[in-house]
Amino acid sequence: MRRQSDPGSAALLACGGVAALLYSNFLLDWTRRGFVGMDDVVSRLEAPGEPHAMLLRTTDVVCAILVVALLPWVRAALPRGPWREVTVWSTVVFALGATVAAFVPPPCGPDVVCAVTQAQVLHDTSSIASDAALYVGVAAAWLATRRSGPAWFHRAAAWVFWVGGVVSSALFALVNATGDPAWAPGLSQRAHIVCISAWVLCLTFLAARSRISTDLDTSEEHRHVHTH
Repeated sequence: MRRQSDPGSAALLACGGVAALLYSNFLLDWTRRGFVGMDDVVSRLEAPGEPHAMLLRTTDVVCAILVVALLPWVRAALPRGPWREVTVWSTVVFALGATVAAFVPPPCGPDVVCAVTQAQVLHDTSSIASDAALYVGVAAAWLATRRSGPAWFHRAAAWVFWVGGVVSSALFALVNATGDPAWAPGLSQRAHIVCISAWVLCLTFLAARSRISTDLDTSEEHRHVHTH
């Protein structure tokens, strides 16, 4: 008989849900600032001296740890093959890059002009590598599931790749280079971040589904053994 509840699946759902929320941690900063500052580039909010910098940097690291914790079940749910490995290891690179960027914040906060430093270069490089790796993983997940599914995950990967990986990334690069209008870089970056949070939720549901399937297979095996 199928169990009515699975604590393991519930734990995975909680883990992934928290990770998705923490990746969009600009919402925490926004509420604590009194609902202002949504047009600031998020990474600048993590600069030393900013009021909630440590909170944002800590939640980035916690998010990375939680995402990596999902990956064994994500891997088990994906069809075997090279694209499965690309999905998993690209997500690991995403988590590592986000962690490095959290430990090496930009030197200056919003509306402060300062010289380019090694810390700034390392932070920007880590952030870009992290995001790029995440979307490489999304594309690989789409390729991995194009034949055997699950169909919902395949469709979600396509949407996240094109909306988050292509459209919002290109929009942010454009408006960040021009700075016009002034509010556009911050908002376009937040759309990009929300897409990544949405993908983390997709990985979460896939991991929980994998956990349930594994438990059901194990139960069937035990029942088969006992009936023979």
